[in-house]
Amino acid sequence: MKKVLIITYYWPPAGGPGVQRVLKFAKYLPEFGWQPIILTVKKGEYPAYDTSLEEDVHPDCKVYKTSSWEPAKLYKKFTGMAENEAVPVAALTEQKKNWKKKLAHWIRLNLFIPDAKIGWIPFAVKTGKKIIKREKPDLIFSSSPPPTVHLIARKLAKWSKLKWVADFRDPWTEIHYYPPDRNYLSRNLDKKLESGIISDCTAAICASSSFIDLLTKNNKDKFFTITNGYDLKINEKNRTENGKINITYTGGLTNNRYYEKLFTDISSLIRSKPELKELLQINIIGEVDNLIRNSINDIFSELNIIHFIGYVEHSQALEFVKNSDILLLFLEKKENYTGHIPAKLFEYITSGNYILGIGPPNGDAAGIIAQTGTGKVYSPQHDFAAIVEKLIADIKNKTEKSVNWKEIKKYSRKELTKQLAARLDAI
Repeated sequence: MKKVLIITYYWPPAGGPGVQRVLKFAKYLPEFGWQPIILTVKKGEYPAYDTSLEEDVHPDCKVYKTSSWEPAKLYKKFTGMAENEAVPVAALTEQKKNWKKKLAHWIRLNLFIPDAKIGWIPFAVKTGKKIIKREKPDLIFSSSPPPTVHLIARKLAKWSKLKWVADFRDPWTEIHYYPPDRNYLSRNLDKKLESGIISDCTAAICASSSFIDLLTKNNKDKFFTITNGYDLKINEKNRTENGKINITYTGGLTNNRYYEKLFTDISSLIRSKPELKELLQINIIGEVDNLIRNSINDIFSELNIIHFIGYVEHSQALEFVKNSDILLLFLEKKENYTGHIPAKLFEYITSGNYILGIGPPNGDAAGIIAQTGTGKVYSPQHDFAAIVEKLIADIKNKTEKSVNWKEIKKYSRKELTKQLAARLDAI
């Protein structure tokens, strides 16, 4: 069996979507002739924790963990956060900032390049060399964010002369939470690093075909697309009913993904048709920006249909998805970001429940939803009261859905790992 050294910052007990991709690749690669060897951090600064994901670590998977210098600890102390409080992924998009956060964010954007995980590099490179000597892998694979993993992989690839595949779950310099007014010199340095990594790697993978355009103009021939996917039974029937029509959003909710009009339209619909107050329940699963939470509470004041659940383990989030009737998908409010495919979309489609998306109707996510017959992505200006009213009527009347289960099966994690293994075999 061939061996692949996988370099990833996110690994259980890390939670959230960032860990899922590499974890599932590592889970299924042995079935296709590749033994994964993981290089990760010992005590990472994660936006969320989910110990249940440790059950997915393959029993034969060797995991090497190293120390790392984490500036996030200084950030929390400087800005007054609790030591055990997680720094949100999209902290840079926070709207209401005091002077300390403004200064800390400026330092992060302009001095910690490519990201705040650069303190891991010397530890990872040192341990990586030991792993290569001991395990003798055939290939190196690195998956970002954070882009620091690619800098580590490049150093190890040059030292060992091994071939190296760089995997991009998201764009690098064009990622959604970077502000447009970033310092010119910092942005250029980051761009140079991005270009150099893509130039030096043997091959590159992107989780979205449209995002390749945001990563490179000159090396597109190096890229191939492997999307995220799902790893659960599809069309699970044993759902738990609560006598309501459940509208559910899962994931972090920040300003970049908050579409206020949807909530105001639903509120107006309920106020015009009071009987809906007892019928509807809106569940918001995940961390929510405080300003957004206040906005939603104000919009639905006295209606008592909003349930803020907070962050839950992945398995619990899937139960909410399965037991819902309408699933909300909010795409990033960023120009030229049509490649945004939230990882949760693939778990949404397996439920067969209707997906009400908001964002670019011509984007990659909209394409997957249309091909699988699981819903629709609307532009933010639509009349969502009319859309939701129609969906409620369809649910009441048990209108049959035209879900394409054959298309959905293409996105199983096992099938996608099979594609990855075939690519690795060909390198």
